[in-house]
Amino acid sequence: MSWKVFTAVCSIISAALISVPQNIIGCGGGIDPYDYYISFFNQYATSQIRYRPFFYTNELFLFDYNEPVNTQETLVKEWVSFTGNTVPEKDVRAFIMKFPAKDIHTLYYHIERKTPPTLPDSISRNGMSQFFLKKKDLEALGYILYAKKVEPHVLPTDEWEPVTRDSITMDKLIKNGLQLYKVAKTDLFRLKYGYQIVRLAHYNNHYQDAIRYYDELVAGNPEKSILQPMSLALKAGALFRLKQHKESAYLFSKAFHMSPVKIVSNYYGFNWAVVKEADRASYLSLCGNDREKAEMLSLFALQTPEPDLNTLKSIYRLWPSADIFSTLVVREINKYEEDYLTPRMSKEYEDQLNGIYYYYYYYYTPAERDSLLHIRQEPLRDFVNFLQHIATEKKVKDPALMYLAAAHGAYMLKDFATARSLLTKAGQMSLSPRLKDQWMLTNLLVTISQQEVIDAAFEANILPSIKWLYEKASEGTRRTSEGVLLHESNSEPAQWYRFYRNLMMDVLAKRYEAQGDRVKTLLAMGSSESLGIAGYKSAISYLRNSFDSPQAEKLYDFLSGKQFTPYEAFLVANNTIKLADVQEFVGTAYLREYHYDKAVSWLQQLPQQRIIEKNPFIDLWFDREERLPGDTVTTTQLAYALEMKKLHELAKTDKANAAQHLYKIALGLYNVTYYGYAWNLVEYFRSGSDGYFVPPNATPFQREYYTAATAESYFKKALEASADPEFKAKCLFMMARCSQKQVAKPRYGDYADYDTYEKLTDRYYFDFMNNKYYSLLKSQYGQTAFYKEALTRCSYLRDFVGK
Repeated sequence: MSWKVFTAVCSIISAALISVPQNIIGCGGGIDPYDYYISFFNQYATSQIRYRPFFYTNELFLFDYNEPVNTQETLVKEWVSFTGNTVPEKDVRAFIMKFPAKDIHTLYYHIERKTPPTLPDSISRNGMSQFFLKKKDLEALGYILYAKKVEPHVLPTDEWEPVTRDSITMDKLIKNGLQLYKVAKTDLFRLKYGYQIVRLAHYNNHYQDAIRYYDELVAGNPEKSILQPMSLALKAGALFRLKQHKESAYLFSKAFHMSPVKIVSNYYGFNWAVVKEADRASYLSLCGNDREKAEMLSLFALQTPEPDLNTLKSIYRLWPSADIFSTLVVREINKYEEDYLTPRMSKEYEDQLNGIYYYYYYYYTPAERDSLLHIRQEPLRDFVNFLQHIATEKKVKDPALMYLAAAHGAYMLKDFATARSLLTKAGQMSLSPRLKDQWMLTNLLVTISQQEVIDAAFEANILPSIKWLYEKASEGTRRTSEGVLLHESNSEPAQWYRFYRNLMMDVLAKRYEAQGDRVKTLLAMGSSESLGIAGYKSAISYLRNSFDSPQAEKLYDFLSGKQFTPYEAFLVANNTIKLADVQEFVGTAYLREYHYDKAVSWLQQLPQQRIIEKNPFIDLWFDREERLPGDTVTTTQLAYALEMKKLHELAKTDKANAAQHLYKIALGLYNVTYYGYAWNLVEYFRSGSDGYFVPPNATPFQREYYTAATAESYFKKALEASADPEFKAKCLFMMARCSQKQVAKPRYGDYADYDTYEKLTDRYYFDFMNNKYYSLLKSQYGQTAFYKEALTRCSYLRDFVGK
């Protein structure tokens, strides 16, 4: 359970726990708590889905806050059993849960006095009504009438509008209940009355009485019913209110394991009752036997976000066949996926541009990540060995799951020989459908990891498994006009979608990238997103940020040629990357590389041009990204390419006006940089936090985009082609603007301490102000009108002059 989340959440009173404040609501948070690390192990693989609320996530207090078993439905089933299974559930539900007390009283009166009933048809025709008319069981009807009187007084506390309770009436109901308890003929109804009496005392804040009534009226009752653990939880809640925390925790632990009903509520109660600074042993000392100790230890294990093999070993020693044990094992696997597999994979491919940027990737520094890998490796190995041992002993309920969990742990450790051996042992056992699916997934991961080079023959070999995983990922999706949406993020279908995405994005795509095959890298990424939610797509971003024009043309030729292997055909058919996307990008790539002839050739083939509502040749004194008021000029990539091509030709042929043509070329180049007015002619997205630095591993385009170096060279050519001092001054000023972009600005995240960052930032502004062109602008063109105007417009020039 996530204590870093638990201690930071908002707590309000709720009756989901019987009178113990427990409704934890997270405040804020921006990441998906079910998708923040790389996972390939199905949390639903355990046979005990009743423990779903306690599946692992370290970003929420619980995986699911809903009770896995509906209390009312369980009570309805008990009443159906009471009728000898002769009345349908829907009729019992209506009678017990919905019919008003006055109509049930009329039925009671009719049976007692043997008079004709005057009931609505909906009630008289009800199967439960017919049962009572036939059996004439006034004891059962009398209890139902009593319970309906009690119910309004024991309603849950509303966190916004607390219930006002009538203490006097509740005391009278307790007195009446005790009388009815004494004359009850069966253990069943003695239990039911005992439960209601304990409830009334508890909600009336008579906690000592609630404890006494439980001990006297309920504890010794042999009747099997969910009212037993529900009554025990009431006593536990009363003990909590009386600050007897250890005793309260012990009883909540017992109630938790007695029945799947209200296990979320009982877990909250246990969690609140445990004082975090107290020694576990002092709580365990209250347990009467090994099984009770194992039960309590399992709840302690649910509280632990760190890998906790020692507690798991203790539970196994005390009660190896515990239902919850499999859930605890899967939780441990998920913890190691978060704290070992995810950082390991991020380390292996940290220089690559593709992949999913999980929360983990930016939450830890590289040093913290490497330290964590070192810390977790040996405990993970011990965990794998432990799982192998208990799988062999076969004392647990799911020995096959133990083998599969051990195999997955060995995969994470890259001990593929051991993983393969364990998969073989698991495959020889009788596997549930979920375990068969997990076997196939882990086997696929091991198979890919063992392959040194992914070639066509290997692709053909894994294609059936890839198709199988795609089909699993497709289950439970629903399509809308806006894209493909999944069910809720913590559902099993959503998990299988993420498994497919993780395999394609973080395993296969990165393997292809490492092999230098960017076409397959892109196809794997695009296929990973083909079942995803409409919105930002990593594959198209990878194409636009990583490909140059030759690579983009190669991709286009590959897709348009349609000479695919079956594996390639599958990836192409199930992909977010389409041929039109590539065609448009090829033209953009040539624009980026200043190959205007080729850009025109590609862009003029597009059926529709992208409209840019900017003037790419505007001459501004300042950098501006937003459209200027009054600017009515629009352009397209094709129009821009045609104009730039024309300007280059004129600069060669029209010598008289060459300087003007070169200056306009320079404007066209500057305006499509990060700082330029029409940056979106060559880019698709602009972050406001970039600029004044060149990203690590920058492509040639990105170096140009962030430095304006070629624009600077053309402003220089324009200056050299002119004899006009005013024009030369303008060119020199623009050269200064370009060169400023080449002075790298310190970035806070690159330095371990603020003092170093601050000193380097001060130095940066000094260098930025002392532009290499300012002294020349002042000395040679200081008398020009342009210079005098620039001095009023540019604070950096003014600072330089005034230093």
